[in-house]
Amino acid sequence: MSNDANSLENRIKKAKEGQSIKEAKAPKPFGKIMKVVVEIVAAMAVGLGIGLLIDNYFNTRPIFTLIFFLLGSAAGILNVFRVAKSLQNN
Repeated sequence: MSNDANSLENRIKKAKEGQSIKEAKAPKPFGKIMKVVVEIVAAMAVGLGIGLLIDNYFNTRPIFTLIFFLLGSAAGILNVFRVAKSLQNN
C-alpha cells in the first residue's frame, strides 16, 4: 500500500514539474498574431451587429450601421494597442 502511495506522489510531482515548464514558455508568434486578429475582427463584428439591429428597429438604413461599424473599428484598434503593449511587456 505504501509503495502505491509513493508512486502516486512521485507521479504527481512529475506532473507538476511538467506543468511549470509548460507555463514558462512564451507564446508563439502565430498565436500572438491570431490574438490580435481576433480582437479587431470581434470588435468590428459587434459594432456592425449593433448597428444593424438599431437600423432594423428604427428603419434607418445605413446610418447606425456605419456609425457603429466605425465605433467598433476604433474599439478594435484600441484593443490591438493594448494587446500589443501587454505582449511587449512580457
